[in-house]
Amino acid sequence: MSISQSQLHLLKLLELCVTIFRGPDAEEWANLAKVGVPELLASVQKNPNTLLVPIQNLNQLKADLSDENISLLETEYVRLFIAGSGGIPAPLYESCHLGTTPRTMGQSALDMQNRLQEAGLEISLESNEPADHLTIELEFLFYLLSEGWFGESEQANQGVEFAESIMLPWVRRFRDALNKANPHPVFAGTADITVTTLEAISKI
Repeated sequence: MSISQSQLHLLKLLELCVTIFRGPDAEEWANLAKVGVPELLASVQKNPNTLLVPIQNLNQLKADLSDENISLLETEYVRLFIAGSGGIPAPLYESCHLGTTPRTMGQSALDMQNRLQEAGLEISLESNEPADHLTIELEFLFYLLSEGWFGESEQANQGVEFAESIMLPWVRRFRDALNKANPHPVFAGTADITVTTLEAISKI
């Protein structure tokens, strides 16, 4: 089965979101700014009818992911997602954005762990992150879609359902919480890209 340019574009956008929300990495982010974002912008221009992600967010990312900003972005990442003064404005866990009392290692983390096990996947991170971390869910979605679009369509259908029913509701709330914290444009823009990419996937 061949993959379309629009499908490939969506997979690359998922990779971008994972790279940003995994945390500041000078080498990886420099490569993203020099190679990844320009490739995405070129893809956008070739497929304007399939683009639901604002181009200006990509342009802003290209400008802000610089070596000069890495220290600032590291501090901002900690403030927004790990240990902000007075609390964490926007935790990166589904369990914290379900309209109930925010908590890590909630039912959504257990559900996500079960999904990974059923797919024969394991989390391979140095840190012991709960399975409902945003980047883990995005990588799981990438796995389902890429497997489906390159091969078994049923997995692609599972990916679309996962994006629409599981991810979109809480990621929208995550973005709202993030925006209330006056975030740096790198993180605000990437949250918008994440939501609009999920919206595009859910409409496939």
